[in-house]
Amino acid sequence: MSTVRIKFKKEGSAKYISHLDLIRTIQRAVRRADIPIEYTKGFNPHAKISYGPALAVGMSSCGEYLDMELNMEMGQSEMMERLNNSLPPGIRVTAASAVPEDAPSLASMIDAAGYSIAGQVKGQHEHSEEKLKDFFSLRHALIQKTDKKGRKKQADIIPMILEVEKILAGAGGVTLEVILAVGSRANLKPAHLIKAIEQETGIILEGVKIHRRELFVKNGQNYLSPLEIFN
Repeated sequence: MSTVRIKFKKEGSAKYISHLDLIRTIQRAVRRADIPIEYTKGFNPHAKISYGPALAVGMSSCGEYLDMELNMEMGQSEMMERLNNSLPPGIRVTAASAVPEDAPSLASMIDAAGYSIAGQVKGQHEHSEEKLKDFFSLRHALIQKTDKKGRKKQADIIPMILEVEKILAGAGGVTLEVILAVGSRANLKPAHLIKAIEQETGIILEGVKIHRRELFVKNGQNYLSPLEIFN
């Protein structure tokens, strides 16, 4: 048996597919493409496919990943072609690579994600860029989050903003490119970042579009993709 890591994009109308529906879509595509997928044993076997962090509905991405366990070898180019012929518009496989046998799981590796966030400023938008730069210079920014058990708590998001790559503001529009923490240890959703910006600066963004550019594994001071980490 072997494991293949696949990178794919989710764009266009496909960005409105929920994570659960995405899983079903990919499972159907794998069957139609006749991929030699390994299945679990037992009364209700299911395909051995594991996914990276779920993408919120309405968010597009060109940097999603899954690991697929195969019961026989298959060429990566052939696999990509078969899958792309079976997947619906907006979901496309863009890369594939074998995963070493001793590699940790995909979900446990990923601890950061790069996002592009764009929107229009509601109302007055003078000095928006300066206000945003001041925000990202703050030592603390608290928001109220709800955990899986429904409990509300205060969380400081500043430590979860790992990199600020771009801040652009002009003609009433704002574009941000940031790397945020993702995973079980720390997780900052773009929606929570936008909420904190509104609280701290008064900048209200409308018509917000969020695009996940890439998922990352932090390696020292570098951010590597889940494919690059094996090179």
